[in-house]
Amino acid sequence: MRAAKNPLRASLRALALLCVVTTAAELARGGASGAAVAAGPRARMVSALSARSGLAVDAGSMVFESGAPIGLGDALWGRSVLFTAPVGRAGLRDVFRARVRFTASGAVLSVVSLANLTRSPLGDDGPLVVEREVAPSRLRRWGFATRAFGQVGSVTVLDPNRGDDGPVPLTRRLTRWSERASFGPDRRWDLRLDHPAASTQLELGAGAAVRVAAGASRWQVSLDGERVTPVDGLTLVRAQEIEKPALIWAVDTVRALPFVGPAPIAWLEETVFGVRDRWRRVAFRYLGVRPSQAASEAVEEAPREGQSVATEALVDPDDVHWPPPTVPPPLGDAERGEGQWVPASPSWLRRLEGAPPAFYRSFLRLDRERPYARVEVLAIDARQIELGMQAGVEDPVPLVGPRGDGRIPRDPALMPRVVGAFNGAFKTEHGGYGMVVSGRVLLPPRPRAATVASFDDGTVALGSWGPDTGLPEGLVSLRQNLDPLVADGVENPTRRALWGFVLGGIESMPTVRSGLCGDRHGHLFYFWGEETTGRLLARTMRMVGCDYGLHLDMNPTHAAFHFLRVEDVARRQFQYQPLLHGMQSHGDRFLYYTLKDFFYLALRPVAPPPLRGVAWRTEALPEPAPRWLPSLHRLTLSVDQEAVEVVAMQPERLSFDLRGGRSEPALSVGGGATWEALTTLPRERASQLLGAFELGTARSPSVPRGLRVNGATLMPAGGGVEGYLGVASGRLVMGEGAMGPEVTSGVQARVVRRQGQPVARDPDDDARTVWALAPGRVFRIEGRLGREALDALLAELGARDAVALTRATPNRETHWRGAETLRDAYPSTTLFVLTGAAPNPVTRLEARRPAAAAAPSPQ
Repeated sequence: MRAAKNPLRASLRALALLCVVTTAAELARGGASGAAVAAGPRARMVSALSARSGLAVDAGSMVFESGAPIGLGDALWGRSVLFTAPVGRAGLRDVFRARVRFTASGAVLSVVSLANLTRSPLGDDGPLVVEREVAPSRLRRWGFATRAFGQVGSVTVLDPNRGDDGPVPLTRRLTRWSERASFGPDRRWDLRLDHPAASTQLELGAGAAVRVAAGASRWQVSLDGERVTPVDGLTLVRAQEIEKPALIWAVDTVRALPFVGPAPIAWLEETVFGVRDRWRRVAFRYLGVRPSQAASEAVEEAPREGQSVATEALVDPDDVHWPPPTVPPPLGDAERGEGQWVPASPSWLRRLEGAPPAFYRSFLRLDRERPYARVEVLAIDARQIELGMQAGVEDPVPLVGPRGDGRIPRDPALMPRVVGAFNGAFKTEHGGYGMVVSGRVLLPPRPRAATVASFDDGTVALGSWGPDTGLPEGLVSLRQNLDPLVADGVENPTRRALWGFVLGGIESMPTVRSGLCGDRHGHLFYFWGEETTGRLLARTMRMVGCDYGLHLDMNPTHAAFHFLRVEDVARRQFQYQPLLHGMQSHGDRFLYYTLKDFFYLALRPVAPPPLRGVAWRTEALPEPAPRWLPSLHRLTLSVDQEAVEVVAMQPERLSFDLRGGRSEPALSVGGGATWEALTTLPRERASQLLGAFELGTARSPSVPRGLRVNGATLMPAGGGVEGYLGVASGRLVMGEGAMGPEVTSGVQARVVRRQGQPVARDPDDDARTVWALAPGRVFRIEGRLGREALDALLAELGARDAVALTRATPNRETHWRGAETLRDAYPSTTLFVLTGAAPNPVTRLEARRPAAAAAPSPQ
């Protein structure tokens, strides 16, 4: 037997030797010492690569990642080639990597693998910028810019030489190969411009240095330290690799195979969920086993020894809408605590001083076939909590630019305020619903889709997207999913039958589902049901009083809510707690790594950020309800040895009124009811009065200083002054030119800032009293400031628009409630500050009129 095997072994060895010799001869014939293929062979390689890939390969872009001389390995297992090629009808380029076996003469033996590295149908990626000087043992660093709608919004840099931080599981290596045609880590950095530019220049320096230029702006980037100099204008984000549990990875991988597709996977899910559901119903009916009770039980902390537990002490007796009212049990016989609201915040969770609990929880049972199944409800006081959104490292898949960060933004001002996070919506492949993150459009919003959006004034809007393609003014982020579950209190208004990308019939089968809704009192509600349907989720929303609600993600590993407290995110010093025991999640989710988009929650800042190191004060200032959320702040700065006082006001919680001064030339001689109405605050509003700002008076009728009160123009505008400060429907407004009819009262003023930019004016021009508008704030600045000093201060305050008062007399006194000088009329024209409607940070999206625009810019 041994003798019989020797001829076979000898034949195999001879065949292998023949292959090696033939390949070596071919390489030698073509010149094996060259580091790149010559021009003629290169053209043949481009032609062969185009034919085998079906792409119009850009010959000028093709570059080898490795700078090593061509050798035997290029014919045996190939070499990575980078290139760009147009994709789609628009001819926009994507970046590709191919593993190609070739000879030194340029003959392509085979294309081992091919991967589209960018997949941005709305973006043009390129040209490729590669590291020219590279050692034979290293791969080239390379990068490119992404252009969309005529502007560059981001630059990407990849370094394939960075090693892995630890052991790499086989699933990750296989994913790398299928998505990138490489087993290596491909460390990637996205450099995002805060303001898109007409063009950019990218230069890869020595080591980890990168230089980026856009117009007159220049940035030095260190990839090792992940630093950008200067820090303004460019954001550096290191992309994270997608890591999935083995089971989810296997399901997604099989689903993505072209000969499998989603239908068989959906059938398998339906079968598995159906068998489990039938077993649970039988176990409950005949054995008394409650399969979901432990899973849906809320996580509760045990009281510390010697500490009493009180839940009523922090309830504001004047706040009739918080916590929400008790909900009658839908099935009649109530379980303990059903429909009743109890505080849900862990004791270690940060909170606003003096405020009631920001979170209450309850549960309802609505399924008579499964009376053990609960829909858990978490009420969120949006007066205390603001909502943010973030994209995952895998989903949504953007149409242009990089994917999401998959973690709560590393903003030093945000991290100390973070209190929670919860799951987002469906994957891109299950509907392609819109998502915008911090102004960057990953997926454009779809008409009629259920939408939750956040705005720069801190409000949250829920509603169905209209037909307009433009984004509403002030929009920061948005997320969409399916049709609304509830709209105007009506369940399933569009009569949708399928609430999930699954086969017909599964909608009636319960599984884990989540949702989000809002009521008319400024509260948000998060829903999580382990065994529920879209129909029952909608009914729960309506029963707790929601005006509008949308379906979020579904299935066990996708839906979860975490309470969070972050001490030091870099050192991994944080606390987390899931809302319920049954939520399949882990502590790193949301903070460090998550595949899919999510929402995060943070305490609303009760004061503007410190200004030049000076903190804002509230003492001696009146406060509208709720008193635990101050709306008036002030501070004093020294600017060029001049004392400058700044008062900050939250306009959503205040109302404004303006009356002419009794010493105004047009009003100095008067009397009667009309004169009284023009000069005096109405008596019925006196109880709402918080403060009064005197604006001064005109010097004489011969020197006009425009004045309008209650719709009556008492003095025309003078020449050379191009704006106004006014009141429209109780709101403070300012603008250029003459006052429009919507401005019921106002005074002439000089515009010093418009749409975030200084307005050109005399270099010697200084201002004594300036009013400014910023997102969510009104500022009044009092003090003599030169032009440059004022422009710098307004920029630090984030002011969009600002005007300087031009009334001649210097009567600019301020009077606050509680002071003897506070009156309902003054010799000077006066702006009165009054309590406004109760703050309601949750609004309907339909009330936000979209801006006129052809299309949202992805950058």
